[in-house]
Amino acid sequence: MTRPTLPDFGIFFRLNDTEADPVRQYHDGLELIAYAEELGLSTAWVTSHHFRSDKGTIASPLVFLAAASQRTSRIRLGAGVVVITLENPIRVAEDAVIADALSGGRLQLGLGSGLEDWAFGPFGVDWDDRLRVYTEKAATLRRVLDGDDLGGGKRLYPPAGNLRQRLWRVASDPAHAAEIGAIGDNLLLRSSKALDYEGNLHRHSEAIDGFRAHAGPQQRIAASRTVIVAETTAQARAIAGERAIALHRKNGNGDPWYGDPELVRTALRNDPELHLVDEVLLQVAPAKLTLAQWKSSLELTVSEVLAPLREVVHVATA
Repeated sequence: MTRPTLPDFGIFFRLNDTEADPVRQYHDGLELIAYAEELGLSTAWVTSHHFRSDKGTIASPLVFLAAASQRTSRIRLGAGVVVITLENPIRVAEDAVIADALSGGRLQLGLGSGLEDWAFGPFGVDWDDRLRVYTEKAATLRRVLDGDDLGGGKRLYPPAGNLRQRLWRVASDPAHAAEIGAIGDNLLLRSSKALDYEGNLHRHSEAIDGFRAHAGPQQRIAASRTVIVAETTAQARAIAGERAIALHRKNGNGDPWYGDPELVRTALRNDPELHLVDEVLLQVAPAKLTLAQWKSSLELTVSEVLAPLREVVHVATA
């Protein structure tokens, strides 16, 4: 099912510079979310990674998003994702409802099984058993959010309201995506390192079809795209660095959209998933940007990429 209009656009970031001061990074991340709201973007998602990892430095995304909620008033705030496999689902629900209350109902709660085997041992979870544990804990979390009796008449407090409808899960497998749609959750598309870019696009198409076949009209799909916009393509690629570009390709994502506004505008216009998803989340990783570089890229993305595309769509649908 294609959409006649453009999807919502947001940001997705991980604070992945392990050489930087983590406290400074956290404050920069909060400022970035506030700036994204100022630019009119719809969502801001953060990843979750434990211990010292160049994939990200936010171990507690719900704590971070609770802080972000106090600097913003409109933008939706996404945890993408909480590795529920390593957590107590009741405690995740308790933290989530407080973050949601502080944000005025803007939290988007994403769940994943985890991708870093070395992080599992300290939590006492067997990596080889992660999918079973993930399935069980995700089911428990849904029951908690639904207000089920947890024993002795104990239920989640404060109640979760409609947070259950803002639960997201990561998938690339079509059968898994169909199961997510059937159970009522929303879908965060993920690429597989085992596939090349074209293979991932094909797999995503099947996952989208499987999800839509079982999901209700209010359930949503989000996909991420790697974007850095500068005045020239040479500047954008220099900001990113060749290592980040090579790593992006190695991960099955093809060439990142590191370029001038025209390059990124054309890439987005020709994206086969653009009209199949409800949200596009703009990230820069695996590149590592300063706050000033991030803000400059976002401003150009909104003014020189998204605004012209929206104008074209508006004229076409008028």
